Amino acid sequence: MLELDLPQIEACEKVRAAGGGIMWMAVGEGKTRPALLAADSIAGDHTVIVVVARRAAFFDWETEVATLQLPHKVVEIENVPANPVFFNKTIILVSESRLINPIVSDILANLRMSRQIGCIIVDELWLFKNPKAKKSLALHAHSEWLPTIGVSGTVMTARDITDIYGQVAAIGRRAVLARTTTDFKTKYMTGMNAGGFMQWYPKPGAYKQIMDAINEFTYVHMPDVRQVKEVSRIIKVRPTDRQLELIEELKETAAVEGFFELDSMGAVVLKAQQISNGWLESDEEGFVHFPSSKVDRCVALVEEILQTGYKVVVWCAFKQDIIRLQEPMLKLSKRIATLQGGVPFDHVQWNRSDCRICLATEASGSSVNHFAQVPYAVYFSQDYKWTSLQQSKGRHTRRSSAHDTAYYLFLHTEKTLDAQVYYTVRSSANSERSFLKAMDVQAWVSQGKKSGLQRSK
Repeated sequence: MLELDLPQIEACEKVRAAGGGIMWMAVGEGKTRPALLAADSIAGDHTVIVVVARRAAFFDWETEVATLQLPHKVVEIENVPANPVFFNKTIILVSESRLINPIVSDILANLRMSRQIGCIIVDELWLFKNPKAKKSLALHAHSEWLPTIGVSGTVMTARDITDIYGQVAAIGRRAVLARTTTDFKTKYMTGMNAGGFMQWYPKPGAYKQIMDAINEFTYVHMPDVRQVKEVSRIIKVRPTDRQLELIEELKETAAVEGFFELDSMGAVVLKAQQISNGWLESDEEGFVHFPSSKVDRCVALVEEILQTGYKVVVWCAFKQDIIRLQEPMLKLSKRIATLQGGVPFDHVQWNRSDCRICLATEASGSSVNHFAQVPYAVYFSQDYKWTSLQQSKGRHTRRSSAHDTAYYLFLHTEKTLDAQVYYTVRSSANSERSFLKAMDVQAWVSQGKKSGLQRSK
């Protein structure tokens, strides 16, 4: 069995002794292994451990189970029958978005009532910070009866006390702080009327009171190590004539058909991103590639970085972006590596000296530590999630990083929604829905309608 670092040992021991709890540990500190070991110990003779995680992280959990040489068989909830009986040690992977599915809920209820589940692990616990959300309620239906371990790389601060309460509630321990959100606010916060809306602020000393109250079952670790300086740079590129034509067509369609409701607005944003990235998805032709200034600039930028002697990671929002970039990138590096959610990362390929470029999607799992020695990250495109951005950036600033500065280079195609995507994600968009609420697609559609679009020369 692999040795654990001291923080991992401390986290494992504290949560195991408490019969469940929360591991708030910085990105790169390794939360998966101590969570699995603690869960195995807590579960005892019970045969089942349930891991709630994003589907993109399933492979990472399977890998860690094998690395730790645990005796458990790993299965996905979709492969579990309605009334299952497990005689051998089993870890069941459940996507956080599937918790509210009635079939999944019934299977978990049957396992719980038949006393087969010994422990629940919740990856990315911050996703359940809203105790009134459907998935939080679905999780709480089981966590209030079963030992539950929550892990998160988002360490809470004094500004986030309501989020702390939501996560404590998610693991079934809300009573330690307050039975309801209203009771919590009354106890730890002060309400102020601001323009007809009630704004709530922490009372003096509330954060310390809360952390003291939950100290018995929480482990917080922010390593005191050399900080890597982070430098972000936005690189703007002008669209090609073909891109401008497609942008204008998209704006005309959106203006005429009024695609400004959340459900349809997402399609406008998605198509605008595709145009910027040099490809479109067509019902008739599948994926169609066309000249893109962003692709050309990305290739030139990577070539420039490679001349420094470093490898480079190109982060993408979509798997199709990786496909679009593979051919031109192979002209710069004899081999390239790819990192995508649900696909094993080829560590051997990446460690070869003639493999100097990795094309990666931001939605991939968070356990890969092979970018700590790579100070340059090019963001070809981004998805709708703030956490994806933080996780991808964090891979270049882990405690084993040898460089003093990490450089994040963000490519923006002018006249598209690239800039809005970047600034919205960077601020607060933690989900596709909140992201779209923050977007101003209608204003973008109306831009340039009177004077006409200026084509690149």
